[in-house]
Amino acid sequence: MNKLKIAVIGTGLVGSFHAETFFRNPNSELIAVCDIDKEKVKKIANKFKCKAYNEFESLINTEKLDAISIATPEQIRIAPALLAIERGLKILLEKPLGRNLEDIENLVNKIKNHNKLISVNFILHEDPRYKLMKEKIKNNEIGEIVSCYARRRGNRFGIEIYAPWTDLISSTLIHDIQMVMSINNSKPERIYAEAVIRECAKFNSHDAVMSIIKFTDGSIASFETSWVLPKNQPEFLDPAFHVVGDKGSIIIEGSSMGLQIQTDKSYMKPDLSNWPIIDSKVEGCLKRNLDKFIEDCVYDNQPDVDLIKAYEVEKIVFAMKKSIDENRLINL
Repeated sequence: MNKLKIAVIGTGLVGSFHAETFFRNPNSELIAVCDIDKEKVKKIANKFKCKAYNEFESLINTEKLDAISIATPEQIRIAPALLAIERGLKILLEKPLGRNLEDIENLVNKIKNHNKLISVNFILHEDPRYKLMKEKIKNNEIGEIVSCYARRRGNRFGIEIYAPWTDLISSTLIHDIQMVMSINNSKPERIYAEAVIRECAKFNSHDAVMSIIKFTDGSIASFETSWVLPKNQPEFLDPAFHVVGDKGSIIIEGSSMGLQIQTDKSYMKPDLSNWPIIDSKVEGCLKRNLDKFIEDCVYDNQPDVDLIKAYEVEKIVFAMKKSIDENRLINL
């Protein structure tokens, strides 16, 4: 079996994890990485023994690729995706898809004649707890869904690192919105959201958000997210996902999977769910989802979240923002 020839556009933290995973995967061959930061991309290329590019157009037009992974900042994610579609490549896109819903709609319209796989990297689908939850719900073991509660609280590093170029709903809460939509067979009907805007006001963004979605089957889902917890909180990310059915419930808490580490200097609950670094290698559901993309490409499997499903989530994201901006209920 020939290895899948793949390149990565974007060599920030997440992009570097993409490159590492494709370098390590026995079914893929990392051909190149691309970033406008010449020093950064050179470092990643040397580490994973591949070519380095500074312009995505040059990469896509020069190399013979089967697939491309796009892990750029969301403001510049759509342009390389459109070119990859023109070249007939299989595509992995990081979420969110972009900062403008019209641009995202344009991307969706471009794939009508594109018969190659396009997957969007919603990593919770490879967290074993969420996978088991989905299976139990699919098998009707907790009956019909009555309500969901999703929480994803970050600490104040979020305001420093992420707020200057993204926002809470698009970067963080979007994971939980998509997961709620994936387990509920009915459609969102209306949305209401409120936000706390203090330190993030200078970025025209939110410090904290709470929202409620009503679905056409009568069920409801509530969401909470923020970047306000202390930097020294034991758990870098404080997530939760609760599902109540009319015959039972499923509760997911935390990202440390029960691990606690205490010394005379610190107390921590390290992340073991998302992208923990163990033995100097990235692990967790991010790596598993990237490996699954390779598997889906090689064996022509359908992804958990394709571009159409991701677009439906983006419409909810922008509706939440509209509800906050206009201080009203949004009917969908």
